[in-house]
Amino acid sequence: MTELQISLPRVIGARRALLVGAALMTGIVLWAAAYGAGLCPWLGYTSQSLRSINIGGRLPVAQMGTGRVRLGFGTFVFFAGQTIVLSYDAQIDDGCMSMHVWRMLGGSADFNRCVATSGKGEWTVPVTATGLYHIFVTSRPIKGRWDMSYAVWWGARR
Repeated sequence: MTELQISLPRVIGARRALLVGAALMTGIVLWAAAYGAGLCPWLGYTSQSLRSINIGGRLPVAQMGTGRVRLGFGTFVFFAGQTIVLSYDAQIDDGCMSMHVWRMLGGSADFNRCVATSGKGEWTVPVTATGLYHIFVTSRPIKGRWDMSYAVWWGARR
């Protein structure tokens, strides 16, 4: 069996590969410094459009969605004293956008909020114990239907 190997220096040249690597590392260091200083509190982003469709029965059995975009970190270490912030902009006609913050280790805890009305808003969860937390957003049907578009940014602040 042959493995496909692509060498970045061979494709774009050694000098350019070095510059790309240096630019990426510089970007990561600048973001980490901005996050640590509280200038850029955002760690992740997700957006999605969903719609249930009825195929002849009483209950919708299918879902149509336009691409889901997810960027950044969904799992991150937060420290006691911080506040996890989820900022959202949603257009909800049916169903609810369910936001979750789950503390994974050391006595797991799940915090969630279901938003069923359109608009912009912010949901905060105080961090009472340092730990690894997972943030995710899902859609939930109400009366078997959902029709929504949303964008959610998350991060933390002191």
